[in-house]
Amino acid sequence: MFRFGREQIAFEISGVKVGGQPGENPTVMIGSIFYKGDKCVQDEKAGEFNRASAESLIAKLEEVSDKTGLPAMLDVVCSNPENAKKYLEFAADVTKMPILIDYVSENAGLSGMEAARDLGILDRTILNSINPETKPSIYAKAKDVGLKSAIALTYSTRAIISYRERVKLLEALIPKIESAGIINILVDTVVLDVATLGLACKAIFEVKERYGYPTGCGAHNAIASWKSLKEKKDKILLMACSSIVNGLPISIGADFILFGPISDAEYIFPAISLINAAYAQILMEEGKRPPPSHPRFKISRL
Repeated sequence: MFRFGREQIAFEISGVKVGGQPGENPTVMIGSIFYKGDKCVQDEKAGEFNRASAESLIAKLEEVSDKTGLPAMLDVVCSNPENAKKYLEFAADVTKMPILIDYVSENAGLSGMEAARDLGILDRTILNSINPETKPSIYAKAKDVGLKSAIALTYSTRAIISYRERVKLLEALIPKIESAGIINILVDTVVLDVATLGLACKAIFEVKERYGYPTGCGAHNAIASWKSLKEKKDKILLMACSSIVNGLPISIGADFILFGPISDAEYIFPAISLINAAYAQILMEEGKRPPPSHPRFKISRL
């Protein structure tokens, strides 16, 4: 359980390492901003938002990341070409974190990649995501701008009810992604609800065991789709369930987690750092010492 048989692939994107054996590198925490319902957004179509509020949330994310030793990435949700340019320009200006272009439409993805090129941030940009239904224009644009990092999303109507089908999809998806010049491939095994969380976790284990790619999932979707939980309006219960949902994939070896809105960082990060600290102790018994910035050495100061 604590060691995969296949040699594990690890990438470094703008100083953030992702991948490896459990406990080797801290879990990469990916939080979203400008998503549907984000209170920062004032006019989605025009890409207008409360800059001060967004800056404050990102600063808090960076603070919690430093405090826990868990590296962070910023998932920027773009729904059209106009807001893609504005959101990414803002993100590039206020943080040095790796940035994910989470495009809701084809045009938003194309515009986002062009913006990343023009802003000079391709080295820290990750396309979120490429799946079996991704249009040829996205592949072509990725190759044209020189994008090197992307998430492979193992989604299809058949795969959503089968972890085996998710792994099978990856076999066909990887060559297509590589043909676009993308070399840093992260795998998202897809979570839509509580039921699919279990399948996603099994798929994470299988992908890492068979292929070694850095792998994770958007575990937060299990909470976002849980209507009866949200109807209770019990913040403590919500925080507890969110922490467990995000921690489950990590406990079986996930390298990254899309934990939801960046505003959730203050209670999700400490929970995930506990798992990281526990796994690091196994490495230490094997004679390997994590760096001083690892959660293992920060847990006592939380």
